[in-house]
Amino acid sequence: MKACDRGGWPAARYARFWRGVFLLIFFAPWIFIAQSQAEDASRRVLVLHSYNYTFPATAMVSDAVRKRFLERSAERIEIDAEYLDLARRPDEAHASRMANFLREKYDGVHFDLLFVIGVSAIPFILKYRDVVGPAVPVVFSDVTRSTYEALQLPPDITGVINNSYPGKTLELAERLQPQARRLVVISGTDTVDLRWREIARTAIESQNAGPEVLYWSNLTYAELLRDVSQLPRDSIVMILTFFADREGKRFIPRDVAAAVAKASAAPVYGIFDTYIGAGIVGGYTDTFESLGITAADMALDILSGTEVTKVPPKSNPKPAFRTDARAMKKWGLKESDLPLGSIVLFKEPTLWSEHRYLVLSTILIVGLQASFVVALLFQRRRRHQAEISLKESEERMSFTAASVNVGLWQFDGSTNEMWTTEHCRAMFGLVGDLPLTRDAFLEVVHPNDRDVALAAIRQIRNPGEPAVTRVRVISEGRVRWISIRTRVRPDDHGAPNRFSGIFVDVTEQKAVEAEAELQRQEVTHLMRVSVLGELSGAIAHEVNQPLTAILSNAQAALYLLADDPPNVAEVGDALQDIVQDVNRAGEVIYRLRSLLKKGQAELESVSMNALIDQTVALLRSEMIDRRIVVNMDLAAALPHLLGDAIQLQQVLLNLLVNAMDAMASTEGTRMITVSSRATQGCIEVFVRDRGPGIEVAQAGRLFEPFFTTKNHGLGLGLTICSSIIEAHGGKIVVANDSTGGVVATILLPTQEVLAEA
Repeated sequence: MKACDRGGWPAARYARFWRGVFLLIFFAPWIFIAQSQAEDASRRVLVLHSYNYTFPATAMVSDAVRKRFLERSAERIEIDAEYLDLARRPDEAHASRMANFLREKYDGVHFDLLFVIGVSAIPFILKYRDVVGPAVPVVFSDVTRSTYEALQLPPDITGVINNSYPGKTLELAERLQPQARRLVVISGTDTVDLRWREIARTAIESQNAGPEVLYWSNLTYAELLRDVSQLPRDSIVMILTFFADREGKRFIPRDVAAAVAKASAAPVYGIFDTYIGAGIVGGYTDTFESLGITAADMALDILSGTEVTKVPPKSNPKPAFRTDARAMKKWGLKESDLPLGSIVLFKEPTLWSEHRYLVLSTILIVGLQASFVVALLFQRRRRHQAEISLKESEERMSFTAASVNVGLWQFDGSTNEMWTTEHCRAMFGLVGDLPLTRDAFLEVVHPNDRDVALAAIRQIRNPGEPAVTRVRVISEGRVRWISIRTRVRPDDHGAPNRFSGIFVDVTEQKAVEAEAELQRQEVTHLMRVSVLGELSGAIAHEVNQPLTAILSNAQAALYLLADDPPNVAEVGDALQDIVQDVNRAGEVIYRLRSLLKKGQAELESVSMNALIDQTVALLRSEMIDRRIVVNMDLAAALPHLLGDAIQLQQVLLNLLVNAMDAMASTEGTRMITVSSRATQGCIEVFVRDRGPGIEVAQAGRLFEPFFTTKNHGLGLGLTICSSIIEAHGGKIVVANDSTGGVVATILLPTQEVLAEA
């Protein structure tokens, strides 16, 4: 049996037990010494929050500081944090109680650094520094430059100066809303609120020259939400801080910003990044995270042994334009209007950014599938072409049966053979068993149209470009009109040797066109007669004047012949006047007969200036009766036109009558200005009046048939004028003149241009 000690343990086990006790007793002092040294190596920091934990800025700065301490500090840093809650309880009694609380809680505790978050805690630490941490360096995280200069802090207090940017925020708003007419600046009634209001006022007044500026700082919370909901859409709303309202109720500024953004009828902007994401559009801001990081770096420098006086205050290096993509979309603001370098937050990720590899895989798979489909379609197309070749004869017959009064044909230039359908042979009156060649086809074409039919085929050069020609065909003793549509098909070497197309019988269409042209000529003639009927009184007066003069001269000649001896010289003068008046009356009657004459258009060389003089002379009496003055400004040496003088005179007559009618209610001088000039290859004629002009709603309908602005008009005058000018290769435009009234412009090609065409 093994030897046992007292208690029943084996001897070896008993020996190990006492050896462990000996080692524990020997090394215990060294363990306590190491622990004490570790405690001596750690640093202790007291973080004083100006407000309570519900303030987003407080949490963001605090988290950034803790994270930065862990990342950069080689030694352990113990952090104690206290919330002074100075926003809800700004009174001195509360501050005194908090100071006593801190003194009792941390009695006997030494802090290496006091870290202050928020501007409200700085006056607190200045007053109670001896209570909380006597002679302990202080680092603050967020103080505006104006506040820093006003506080006049001692040299052992340093931190981050947060530059204020209300002016830059206004710049962002004006770029997104260039048409804004009003700027509303919102702040509360707390001391911090009023300080921010003055900072904003100074910045805005130094740069704003556009919208009207309103400062809302003495409202209750309910009044604020009510008033912003009634703002016009073209307003800019900028919210600063809102710690308290007029009734003294305390608020968290971010919550107020969110409520204002929700209730506002106009876009809202802010000066803190904590507001972004709560509904505002954006602003030019620092981030509280960057403020915390910068302040933490300064604190680490002090904790590492650098004197606080050698760590001067710093400005935050990362301000930028920041916007909320969701709010911009809500208000319809464009991202392209943002300043360069702007940061757009909460932007919905695209499918490509979220699933790039999935999209690439899908595209690859679809591409492979598409390649297989294309290959299958190519094989199917080749098989389909083979089927078309086998069934070509059957398809020709089915197409012919389905066609109505249309014939198909093909011509092979190398063999001079022509293939046609049976219906095509019937259209040309060809016998069914007669071999078809090009010459056999041309024999039934009207002799005057054979060259045209040949030219239609010879002029084709590019495959796929069809040629359309109309020729006459003599079939069964009657003339028929056939439309030929031709397309070339090249051979293997690209030479055009095969032609195909269709024949369409358009005889009835030609008859309808001829009847329509005849009716148009009838309407044109009736319009001339109608205008002359309206001017019948003036024309009668124009004819009556030379007749009266003839009668007076004839009577004077008779009296002179009765003298003894007769005065032959004066009789001759009277007879000469009679001849001139007869010619004058004859010219008036000739012009009237020309305008009343019916018939087809006759092309001749026309002098536009002479035609204008004749037309004005025909209307002279009517113009005198209406108290209208005519101002003639005709260019000298005007080239001649090639056209129908009667139709062109009808256009001038219609435009002059329209000008006279337009000035029926015009007071003062009634003047019509007729001018002409020659441009490159064209003649321009202008007829201007001083009437009331054309209404905007009527400007686009002047040339519509049966549209008129006159109580007695038919609405066909300008329509016929347009048709006549277009038939002469020109155009007519009627529009309001820049000097008042209406100007009608006629643009006609000269005789030389038409001859070249």
